[in-house]
Amino acid sequence: MTEDTQSLLALFGRLLENRTFASAALRTRYNREDRGQASRGQVRLLHLLNQHDGLTNTEIAVELDIRPSSVSALVKKLLDANFVERLADPDDKRVSKIFLTDDGRAFLKGASRLQNDFSQTCFNGLTDAEQAQLRELLTKLIAGLDESGDDWQDLMQQAHRWHHQFDHFSGQSFGGPWFDRRH
Repeated sequence: MTEDTQSLLALFGRLLENRTFASAALRTRYNREDRGQASRGQVRLLHLLNQHDGLTNTEIAVELDIRPSSVSALVKKLLDANFVERLADPDDKRVSKIFLTDDGRAFLKGASRLQNDFSQTCFNGLTDAEQAQLRELLTKLIAGLDESGDDWQDLMQQAHRWHHQFDHFSGQSFGGPWFDRRH
């Protein structure tokens, strides 16, 4: 079984070495509506405004759990790109609200379309049944990793230490639990 599991891990490694795939997979995870909290920066703010248009800087800071100065910087960049607009609150002229513009909506729509096209292209070699089976297997794999929690972290720390020992190898024999000097 070890050879089979090593082969599977190597295949995952090859998949993740494909920068286009890895980048799109991470971006997809961060931009999913049900994972909105995990997305980053300007896109995160655009998604928030797409769901709740007309927020104040204070409301944005609370919703995104970021500093008010960070909100100001994000809003300024998005104003410069014409993705948002700042309008005075009709009920209280001292307050400004941030709204998504048509350009902002078009950007989100284009990003969503690109994401959909990429996922279609990525998995078009699999039948619907194979995609469902892959989804089920990956979900099971992730659940198993989540359940192993501390054991998984300990194993990764051991591998990290071993890697650094190997990096610092200076021509001497390896020792310790990983290597037997006789081999």
